[in-house]
Amino acid sequence: MKNNYVLTKEIIEEKISEGGIILPSEKYNRICIVIKSGLDDVKEGCSIIKTIGNGTTFNINGEEYEVLHESHILGIIEDGTET
Repeated sequence: MKNNYVLTKEIIEEKISEGGIILPSEKYNRICIVIKSGLDDVKEGCSIIKTIGNGTTFNINGEEYEVLHESHILGIIEDGTET
């Protein structure tokens, strides 16, 4: 059964300043990896660019996940290329 939702996990990237200070990722990162997909054109394991604040977030065992409707996916990143 297909649906119009994807389960995602935010990709957290730490940046290091020139002085060696670790800078945490932004609070509202727009890039996520798809854990489970009900869409034909969005595959599990790919990265997506999403809207901010439109999904449903929840925690499982200390890990944060977000369920997004297909209308909140702005783009798909495959092999490092935005589409």
